[in-house]
Amino acid sequence: MPLWRFSITNKLCQHKTSYYKVNYRKTKRPALLSQKLRKTIILNLRWHRRIGLSVAVMVVFLAITGLLLNHSPSLGLSKQTLQYQWLTDWYGFESDNMKPVERHGFNINEKWLSHSGHTELFLNSEPVANCQPPLLGAAHFQSLLLALCQDALVILTPEGELVEKLDQLSGLPAGATALQVTDQKVLINTGNQTVSLNIDTLELLPVDHHQKGWSMPSPLPAQLVAQLDTRAERPGISLETLILDLHSGRFFGNAGVLFVDLIGLLVCLLALTGLWAWYSHNKLRKSGG
Repeated sequence: MPLWRFSITNKLCQHKTSYYKVNYRKTKRPALLSQKLRKTIILNLRWHRRIGLSVAVMVVFLAITGLLLNHSPSLGLSKQTLQYQWLTDWYGFESDNMKPVERHGFNINEKWLSHSGHTELFLNSEPVANCQPPLLGAAHFQSLLLALCQDALVILTPEGELVEKLDQLSGLPAGATALQVTDQKVLINTGNQTVSLNIDTLELLPVDHHQKGWSMPSPLPAQLVAQLDTRAERPGISLETLILDLHSGRFFGNAGVLFVDLIGLLVCLLALTGLWAWYSHNKLRKSGG
């Protein structure tokens, strides 16, 4: 064979060999890529299903309790009180709190202001407001009744309708201990200073310290004590508080809070695995697998 023909044949063989190599690489790489993606997708979907099945019930529960809390004012959940014995025991209420513990009150124009010892403020035998015990002082000012509790100053009409409730967030000094009305001024003692309350603007201003004239409690009449006993306030939990504690996990203590935190992390992981499944599926489809 002439030398020039051998050279041409050799070049043609080399060209075919390189062509097949290039085509082999072009066809084999997508196949390998698709196989890896398939394995990743399968593994990801397995964990996605496992996590979804694990948290499904809790996600539905948290969604329902969240919706209830979101519409709590319209549903009146805070006004519905649960007084089941097992529930009050779980929250640690003592049975001694089921009867009024305070037998003293303040006599104002033949009307008695007293406290149940739990949360209710009474005008005679009728509950008129909620505040924390004890009842520290009471007075009459410009046809209004004033009652100083541990956490708030309650302002009432003579009929017991709530006019205003001034607490520490509204400017009531911390550590208030006594109340009096003198020289047409409402004075509140905090132990180390005395402040004057403007009943119209609810502005508090410091004044000279007064040592005398603070309102003092008196024993309640026996007939009124008997009436209060029949209306003894039982401890209870509002339905809103119960749902909130269940939603956050606090109903079961620290373990419940950690469990709800874990559910939150798993939901985040569920979202991430879902996004990865979508991304890898699109990538596999574009690669031709």
